[in-house]
Amino acid sequence: MAVILGIESSCDESAAALVEDSRRVLAEVVASQADDFAAWGGVVPEIAARGHILAFPGLVDQVLRSAGIGLDQVDAVAVCAWPGLIGSLLTGVTCAKVIAARRRLPLIAVDHIQAHLAAIHLGAGPVPQYPLVGLVASGGHSHFYRCPAPGAGELLGGTIDDAAGEAFDKCAAILGLGYPGGPLVDRLAATGDPKAFALPRSFLNDGSARLSFAGLKTSLLYQVRGPTGRDPLTLSEAGIRDACASFQAAVVDVLAGKLLAVARQQNVRTVAVGGGVACNRGLRTRLATACAAAGLALHLPEPKHCGDNAAMIAALGGHQLATGQTAGLDLAPRPTGRR
Repeated sequence: MAVILGIESSCDESAAALVEDSRRVLAEVVASQADDFAAWGGVVPEIAARGHILAFPGLVDQVLRSAGIGLDQVDAVAVCAWPGLIGSLLTGVTCAKVIAARRRLPLIAVDHIQAHLAAIHLGAGPVPQYPLVGLVASGGHSHFYRCPAPGAGELLGGTIDDAAGEAFDKCAAILGLGYPGGPLVDRLAATGDPKAFALPRSFLNDGSARLSFAGLKTSLLYQVRGPTGRDPLTLSEAGIRDACASFQAAVVDVLAGKLLAVARQQNVRTVAVGGGVACNRGLRTRLATACAAAGLALHLPEPKHCGDNAAMIAALGGHQLATGQTAGLDLAPRPTGRR
């Protein structure tokens, strides 16, 4: 059983993890910069990259101590190589290359998006059956893939504008809730009325794998801040909860409805969802109900493995190692992916 050291630094999370056999997490640690970026209302790439430089030496030592093993017991180093913020990626890739070179370990370049789907392998749950249709929904991505095996995703379609997680962040900004917005909207939506605001569900029944959330955001903006989008927010606390519930219901309707439709089109019986939006309680509940009714096997990562983390990098790295997919020390990160 291979033990993989995973390293993740695609955005603002510095993370390291040790995973055995692509399923058992021996140890993991995440250093988040989310609180640092709250005042900015989002991630500042240069600051994020500098944060990774400060974090990584201690993170690798910490995860090894937590697992109670040394680098001599590690079989390979897997690192997120694309896509992401180039400065952030460069820090993680450099760290991984140094460890791999000094310890003469295989180096594995991992696709961040496919790793979000590989997170369904972590833990003791049922082993996913392939092929499957996967949805990655996060702050920067909202796309559907047909996956014949772990890490082998054929893009079927996705957002033509905002990602789902980005839409949640913009909803929170419109309502004056702060950053990051997804968890805040999710929490407030639980006690709101999802029918209080009439909001659009773009492309819901058009038979395509397209997504769009820009119109949803704009509709909410005009309804709560007037026709120019610049009026003061006058909603009561109950009104804000209703707005969150209505917005979340629209996103959930689209993501769940589209996922089931794409699964039917692809004639698969297994679906998976990864990425930070997969933490959303409304989405998880809807998917569980809808997939059970449709006879689909649903795989969701544990909430702690939905956002950016190194365990998912190590999990996919283990699958790639088993099939001989390794990289050289000339590995260069790419902000937009390898394709």
